[in-house]
Amino acid sequence: MQKQKSVKILLVVLALVLPLFLGGCTKKCPKPEANIPGTSTFRSDCPYSDAGIDTSKLKELNFYFVYDDTDAFKEQIQAFQSKNPGIVVRPKKFADLKDYEDTVVNEIAQGEGPDVFMIQNSWMTKHWKKLLPMPLGLPVAMTPELFRQTFFQAAADDLILDEKIYGMPMSLDNLAVFFNKQVFKDQLATTDNPGILWEDIKNEVFELTKRDNSPERFALAGLAMGRADNISSAVDALYALMVQFGVKFYDDKGERAVFAETQPGSVQKPGVAALELLTSFALPSYKNFSWNETITGRVPEDKDVGAFVRGKVAMILGYPYLYSRIDQLIQNQQKLGQEHIDLKNVGIAPFPQLVDPTQSARRDTLASYFPLVVSRNTHLPKEAWSFVQFMTGAETLQTYYKKTHRPTSRKDMVTEQQTDPVFGAFAFQAPFAKTLKIYDAQAYAQIFGDAIQAVVRNLSSPEQALQDAQQKVTCVMHKQKGVGNEDCGVSSPSH
Repeated sequence: MQKQKSVKILLVVLALVLPLFLGGCTKKCPKPEANIPGTSTFRSDCPYSDAGIDTSKLKELNFYFVYDDTDAFKEQIQAFQSKNPGIVVRPKKFADLKDYEDTVVNEIAQGEGPDVFMIQNSWMTKHWKKLLPMPLGLPVAMTPELFRQTFFQAAADDLILDEKIYGMPMSLDNLAVFFNKQVFKDQLATTDNPGILWEDIKNEVFELTKRDNSPERFALAGLAMGRADNISSAVDALYALMVQFGVKFYDDKGERAVFAETQPGSVQKPGVAALELLTSFALPSYKNFSWNETITGRVPEDKDVGAFVRGKVAMILGYPYLYSRIDQLIQNQQKLGQEHIDLKNVGIAPFPQLVDPTQSARRDTLASYFPLVVSRNTHLPKEAWSFVQFMTGAETLQTYYKKTHRPTSRKDMVTEQQTDPVFGAFAFQAPFAKTLKIYDAQAYAQIFGDAIQAVVRNLSSPEQALQDAQQKVTCVMHKQKGVGNEDCGVSSPSH
């Protein structure tokens, strides 16, 4: 009798307590409509939003990316999963480019890592063997010929190797001029926009630059250019100028660098001429001198971007993502009650040219972008490549552009984007943006950065600085090709 009474009491207690435990577990799960695979709220032990899906049988695609916010991909990932109800995409964002490269490379070397990831286009020569080219038999066929018809030439040059497609671009970021519209209106009588030609730019810089006795030595600098230690896109600007001067980077056999040597054409040593033009903006002996070491001294980590936000420089060079950084720095200055320009006065103009495009029918700027690629380690090659194709489709990229304002990589979308009042210059430049073959992006950045600094510190002539850079680049080439083990004089790790 006593035993039966004890059992009844236990059942009553369980009846009262069990719902509390179950309720507590339920509260820890997101609502079904919010439990979307690929988002931060998704949990496989919680109810899945699409009815009839067994979460234990989901195919998972790990997607690594850099710089963009997760929100830039949320809608597209959900749309892909809706069309492919057996697949879940798990995105992971990285903020530091070097850490990102190291992480991806090390994980792939260990047989792990992402299925799909972004890769900087300048990394392709170094890392293409870690990638899986597009396989045959995908639901949507994409041939190299169709790729060239769909995407701009720079992407085709980078991503088609031996007539195999190794990646697909979501955008084609390129180098342009960010300028302070108010300064141009107030200080220049003849124009409200940066010049089309470098000669125009040099004249505008001369008119705009105002020297004083402040610690920065400039009340206003015309253009942030010429140094490598306090300019964000210094080496990229040199690459762009080398493209414009028609520099041949490597010999015909691809065995050594030749960019410092005499080459056929109107300029005897076009590589040296490119370095001379770039560094002229940081040398007091030139009329267009407008940049020094101390101008960013107050907040050195912000480099040229910080000086631009504080109204200390009229023009800087950069890529589309620089606009959001400028916006953030302006907001930070507002909160601190410190000097800043107005975001509405930030204009973006095409990269200056050496020759009048209306006469030469030629334009050049540098493309730097992050295509989507598939790891050789993936266990889901067709699913991974289907995701890449989906993310680079016209409809999907419309959403991406609205979120990021990065210029399209697709020829069929560029006309509309060219009319954008803020970002139209990037779309305008996409058809003629070009790239260089880089064997080690980090090593090259150090080598050319050192060459720039050697000139502006009067440690070397432009010709000698570029000769030194040429020897080091050739050394890096040999190491990457496995034909040399000598010390190249750079600290960049070799993966």
